[in-house]
Amino acid sequence: MNLQKLRLGQLKPADGAATVGDLHFPKVKWLSAFDGSNGATSTSDSSNSNLSLTLQSSTQISTAQSKFGGSSLYVPNSATQGVYANGAGSTIQLTGDFTIEWWVYRVQVTLADNMILGPIYGMQGGTNISGYGMVFPYYYGPVSTSEAQIYASSNGSSWNIASGVTLGTGSLGTVGQWVHMAMVRSGTTWSYYVDGTRTYTGTLGSATISTSTGTYIHLGRAWGNGGTSAEAYYDDFRITQALARYSGTSFTPPTTAHLTSAGDANKHIVVNSDVDGVAIGTGGINQARIAKAWVNFNGSGTVAIRTSYNVSSITDDGTGKYDVNFSTAMSDNDYSVVSDGRYNTGDTAGSSICSIRREALTTSKFGVRGSNPEAQTFSDFEMVSAIVFGN
Repeated sequence: MNLQKLRLGQLKPADGAATVGDLHFPKVKWLSAFDGSNGATSTSDSSNSNLSLTLQSSTQISTAQSKFGGSSLYVPNSATQGVYANGAGSTIQLTGDFTIEWWVYRVQVTLADNMILGPIYGMQGGTNISGYGMVFPYYYGPVSTSEAQIYASSNGSSWNIASGVTLGTGSLGTVGQWVHMAMVRSGTTWSYYVDGTRTYTGTLGSATISTSTGTYIHLGRAWGNGGTSAEAYYDDFRITQALARYSGTSFTPPTTAHLTSAGDANKHIVVNSDVDGVAIGTGGINQARIAKAWVNFNGSGTVAIRTSYNVSSITDDGTGKYDVNFSTAMSDNDYSVVSDGRYNTGDTAGSSICSIRREALTTSKFGVRGSNPEAQTFSDFEMVSAIVFGN
C-alpha cells in the first residue's frame, strides 16, 4: 500500500471543494451575523439553538457600517436599547470552558456610567435589568476611559467570581473602527482579548455562571434601569459553549464571518499537532468508522454537558433517565450507541449504565438509563458518556 505522511498545514480541501465548515459548530449556542436590509427591526440566531431575538426601541439593522456581510446591528445612544434573547440562559449554560466574541464599531467617544460594549448574561431583562449573572466590558466613571470591568456571579446573590475586575488598557476598544472582542475561559483561567491581544488574564475559577435571577442575554444594553446604551454597531456575535477557542497572549482575529454550519464532519481530519503526521491510504477514510456524535455530561443535580460533538442538549426525564438530543439528526434509527457512566466520584464498582432506551431512540435523540444494581433502582449519575456510530 502506498502511504503518504502529511503535516497538518498540508491538509486542505481539494481544488474547487466547498469549505467544510466549523468543526465546533455543534458547541455554538448563539450566532448572529446581523445581516439584513437597512432599517430592519428583526434578526435571527444561526446556531442550532435557534433563539428568538428581540430588538429593543430604536435598535435596528444598518448598512451604514459592516464588518462582514454588508450590514450590522446599530444601537443608538438612548435608553432600553440592544438585542436580547429571553430564556437563552436556560439553553446557554456557561459551565466549564466558553468563548464569547463579537465585533464592535464604537461611535460614542465619551462613555457614561453603566454603559456596556458587550453582553449581559443571566439576569432579568427586557425592560428592567436586575440580578446576578455576568456583565462585561462595563464602564463606570471612576475607571479610566480606556479600561473596562467585568462582574460575574455563580451564587446568584453576590459578585463572588468578579466584582469590578478591570480588564486592562484598551479594553473598551478604539472609537471609529471595527474591533474584535473576546472573553475566553479555559479551566479556571479567564482571558480577555481586544483585536487578538490579551489585555487581561486571571484565575477567576470554573464555577457555572448563575442564571438563578434571570435567563435573559442582552447585547448592547446599558446595565441598570434608566441608563443609556453606548452608540455602536455590532457584528458577528457568537457564544461557544464548552470550548476555549483562543489562548496565549495573542491570536489573529477572524478574517471572515463565522461559519454557520458544521459542514460535512466526515471530511475533517483531526491531527493533534503539526509535529505528528497522519498516514492516509489511497482508499481514503472509511466513513462508517467515524463517530457521528459523542457526549460527556453530569447527570446528577442540574444536568449539564461537559463536552460533546453533535449533541445539542440533555433532557432530564427523571431519576437516572436522560434523553440525548442530536444537533444534526441521524438519517435513520439503525445507529449504534455505546454508553458508560460513574455513579459518584468515589464509585469503583456496583453501579453502571444499564441500557439504551430503545423506546426513546429516534433520528433526533436516544435515551440512557443509569441503574444501581445494589439498590435495584434507577439512579442519577455524576458522569455519563455515550458515543454514536451509524448513518
